[in-house]
Amino acid sequence: MRKWFLPFRHAWSGIRQAVKEERHMKVHFAIALLVTLATFVFPLTGAERAIILLMNGLVITAELFNTAFERTVDLVTEEWHPLAKAAKDIASGAVLVMAFTSVLIAICIFVPHLVQ
Repeated sequence: MRKWFLPFRHAWSGIRQAVKEERHMKVHFAIALLVTLATFVFPLTGAERAIILLMNGLVITAELFNTAFERTVDLVTEEWHPLAKAAKDIASGAVLVMAFTSVLIAICIFVPHLVQ
């Protein structure tokens, strides 16, 4: 039974490490918490709440992938290289696209409730 839980322990360890060491991860988690709390304040439908939760998960997942990708690039080369910079910038760009998309979706969901 212990071996079955081991992958979950490793996964939680990775999440904790990313939250502890990455400033942007802290920001994403804080915003996700605030937006999740807002879903209980506004009279959202179940589908709207699910979309908000999905977007929160996607942004945090994107940031976790970005963190892993950046650390892998750092492991491969310690010296500055234009391709390493491009790879890191592109991975960060993916997080930005996901975060911006989630903001637009949140606006689409929350603004009609604010207008009422």
